Amino acid sequence: MWIRDRVINMDLSSIKEYVQKTASIINSITQMQVLICNMDFLIVGDSKDGITNNSELNKLTKNSMLVETIKKRKVLIVNDSKRNFAGCKNCPEKYNCDVNSMITVPIIDEGEVYGAIGIYANEENIDRLLERQKAFLEFIHQMSELLAMKLKEKSETMELEATVKKLKNNGFAFSFDYIVGSSSKIREVKAQAEKFAAGNANILIQGESGTGKEIFARAIHTASGKSNGPFIAINCAALLENLIESELFGYEEGAFTGALKGGKLGKFELANGGTLFLDEIGEFPIHLQAKLLRALQERKVQRLGGNKEIDVSVRIIAATNKDLEQMCKNGHFREDLYYRLSVIPLQIPPLRERKSDIEELAAYFLGTYAKALDKPIFSFDDDVIRVLNGYSWPGNIRELQNVIEYAVNISSGPCIRVTDLPQKLIGHDTDAQNSLQLKPLKYVEEDYIKEAIRIYGNTLTGKIQAARALGISKATLYRRIKEIQEQGGNI
Repeated sequence: MWIRDRVINMDLSSIKEYVQKTASIINSITQMQVLICNMDFLIVGDSKDGITNNSELNKLTKNSMLVETIKKRKVLIVNDSKRNFAGCKNCPEKYNCDVNSMITVPIIDEGEVYGAIGIYANEENIDRLLERQKAFLEFIHQMSELLAMKLKEKSETMELEATVKKLKNNGFAFSFDYIVGSSSKIREVKAQAEKFAAGNANILIQGESGTGKEIFARAIHTASGKSNGPFIAINCAALLENLIESELFGYEEGAFTGALKGGKLGKFELANGGTLFLDEIGEFPIHLQAKLLRALQERKVQRLGGNKEIDVSVRIIAATNKDLEQMCKNGHFREDLYYRLSVIPLQIPPLRERKSDIEELAAYFLGTYAKALDKPIFSFDDDVIRVLNGYSWPGNIRELQNVIEYAVNISSGPCIRVTDLPQKLIGHDTDAQNSLQLKPLKYVEEDYIKEAIRIYGNTLTGKIQAARALGISKATLYRRIKEIQEQGGNI
């Protein structure tokens, strides 16, 4: 299912009080000005406690050393900043600034950067910074790790709370925010669906297989006035024709051979007060469509073998990948039932019409399966993204999901490469086929080492994590880095 199972952003702003306390502690130890910023380049911790409610005033300039640290994902140390740091040289406030030297450290957890910490020395304490630079750097590293741990703890707590809140009806309640994708087409469909959710009219969701019709149905239910009621789904194509009637309408004891003692509630009754989702409605038997139509019109059902009519208050959401209008013309679907179901039509676009969502969806699936399989894979090679974007995706998002699951299963490195993709995708791309040409093993190894260092950072901690991800010792990693550098390689 291509919904976000994690909607809590790990942003330092969510632990603002803790960040401010951290800034004060660093200030008390170093006796220097301290700034802590998030990934939006907003100051969220300040030893001078100069943070305002105006985000624009808290925004760092693009030339800031904290911004540089985040972009480069590494520690920056600058002595005599006005002479040695380009950002200071180009800063309009350089003549009014008393900062002489600075140290900035990224806040990283499991390869992800969440912000940066900076300490700043003026003429009065520059000697202190130079004398204790190594000790201060180690101390700030420790504080950045504590911030990352606190942020992760907060995120997990918020995630758990959100999950518990969403647990309903023996399953998860999905909101529109959970649906992955930010293209104009999917945003437009989500906006339409949200409007439709407010009413009680029947909705017909149309779209190719694998586009996410059921997810939209669940999101509509969650946003509707019937969200406190059950969401009951039935796949009309998955049931034998002789079972559909009893599944929908239920039956009384003794209605037929094999009927359960006491009878059975049908899906209409189970969905009473909520939403009934009729998936693959185009497969609904023609000879039972009149009975379904009557249930929709009268808001009453009658169990098999029973004489009593039972009132039901149910919203119907149907879904199909077929052209029901054409089926009506061919006599394969009742026209009156079609109009009753399609009071509000909703068309879900295929993946090929929302290609800007492919990379976002792929990243989501990568995170899902890497976590499930406990594999340290965090990114895609650029060639992979090009191949994914160039493919037509006849199976839509479900096919993309399967492709990424396959790639994660067979990948042995920190990055998904073209060689990890199914052959059917590679066969559609000439460049991808060419990229599969073998090259010497040492160069393949060099690529993996460079990728691991890029992901985890060229620091002591980063190299330890990179070695772990590559399945080698720290000593082996250092030896290979040295060999690569001696041969003219750049790491």
